[in-house]
Amino acid sequence: MPSFFSNQTTIVEIRIYALTTSTISITENPVVRRRRRPVVSKLERPLWLTLLRILFKILVLLLVILGLVQIIQKLALKFADSLRGSVMDFKQRIAKVESLLEIMKNMMEVQKEFVNRKIEREVNHRFEILNEIRREYSN
Repeated sequence: MPSFFSNQTTIVEIRIYALTTSTISITENPVVRRRRRPVVSKLERPLWLTLLRILFKILVLLLVILGLVQIIQKLALKFADSLRGSVMDFKQRIAKVESLLEIMKNMMEVQKEFVNRKIEREVNHRFEILNEIRREYSN
């Protein structure tokens, strides 16, 4: 910064000065420099240590997969047991309904026989009355 800035100069004034005295024009194509990251050299590991790390990672992955398979099997077995139980309940309910239907069928047969006897008695009674009336007129 130029030395003519006083101690009282604000930051805004300094920024305005910096913008007005810029040496790059808009029409120029400024060269953009890329910052290169410094190359970090890897520590050279022995081959056996690399292979051991890879095998350990594979083993951990295999254990995780086996654990997930076991969890899924347990859930599937619980679901199958609940289905089996519900099927058994369903069969028991069907058996109860069938027994109730059999009882109702027997009751309806008894009522049908009762009604048939009653109708036969009525019909026989009417025939007797008709026969009496016929005898009276025939005499």
